[in-house]
Amino acid sequence: MDNGWPGFLDFTRPGNGPVDDNVYPPFIRFWKRYGRHFMKLLQVNLLYALITLPIYGWLLSVVNAHAAQSGGIVTLLGPLLLYFAMDWPAPVLVALVGISAVLLGPATAAMTSAVLDCAWDRPGMFWPTFWEGWRVNWKQSLPIGLLDVFACFATIYYMVDGDAVFGSLGGAVKLLWLGLALVYCLIRVYIYPIMVTVELPFGALLKNSLILALMKPWRPLLVVAVAAVLCGLCIVADIVLVPCFLYSFIAFTAAFLTQSPITGYLLCPEGGEAD
Repeated sequence: MDNGWPGFLDFTRPGNGPVDDNVYPPFIRFWKRYGRHFMKLLQVNLLYALITLPIYGWLLSVVNAHAAQSGGIVTLLGPLLLYFAMDWPAPVLVALVGISAVLLGPATAAMTSAVLDCAWDRPGMFWPTFWEGWRVNWKQSLPIGLLDVFACFATIYYMVDGDAVFGSLGGAVKLLWLGLALVYCLIRVYIYPIMVTVELPFGALLKNSLILALMKPWRPLLVVAVAAVLCGLCIVADIVLVPCFLYSFIAFTAAFLTQSPITGYLLCPEGGEAD
């Protein structure tokens, strides 16, 4: 029925319906979903950055200490953190780093749960999804988060002082270490998306993450490459990247690229992967 109003003022007309961006190529679909959920991703990144800031500052202090000795460039956020924390008692700083390390795994699971809705274009509210991801997955994510902290610190420390520790074997051991670190990173790309999507025992979670990572390694390799580029950019722009984009963009990339394997082989195994 015509109510006499122009089309844009006729509130009785049906809308265009939900947006289906699956008709677009993956690259365009990635950026459409990222842009559509940008504010939600910004919120989750800021929250995650606040939780993990002590860990970031601790790792940054190791990198900056070596850079200062070598005459290298220190980051912007590093001196800022040092300025605010320089007069704090050492036990307080150690406690903050310890708490941040313990919370890293559950916070990553919660962030992944919220980011998964964005990358998979599923309806969901930010806060309920974030806290539900934390509550349900904190037991499995806790040891993985602690392993992440150990792996990051050990890798940074070894890359800085590995030759002095292992002597003439330093070069060979360094290559072996980097190879193991790469395999760990590939598995790590799948661990959290699988954890928040499928209820699996811890051993099965690691096993399926390894299988999917090795089945099509270009997917986790692309995520690792994106993470490496962003971490490299943090040398000159971490004061913007860390609170606003770094963590959520990496998590969004991982969730987007792992959707097809997880859906095809774990959620709908009879259908297989659909690219």
